Amino acid sequence: MGLFRGGRKKCPGGRWTTLISNFGTGMPKTFTIAFVSPGGQPVSGEFEEKKYTWIFPRRPVRGPLVPMMEFHREWINGIYRVRVRPDTDLLATFK
Repeated sequence: MGLFRGGRKKCPGGRWTTLISNFGTGMPKTFTIAFVSPGGQPVSGEFEEKKYTWIFPRRPVRGPLVPMMEFHREWINGIYRVRVRPDTDLLATFK
């Protein structure tokens, strides 16, 4: 399904890391992801959520990272991707 294995994924600081990547899955779903810094630094950085309406791309949504985030794939998002670029190393846990 394109989710990271084991429920956890390392997200290196300053680099984009894809956390969710779905192709051909059109059912709605909410993804909850918690971010923690192994070194105790505050969670900061940015996310990018990319949705397609069927096969037509929509404009990506970007925003700041926070410790607990929810992403919503709608029923018509046949292609869906979420990636993050933290300022420092983070560990993402899928809830």
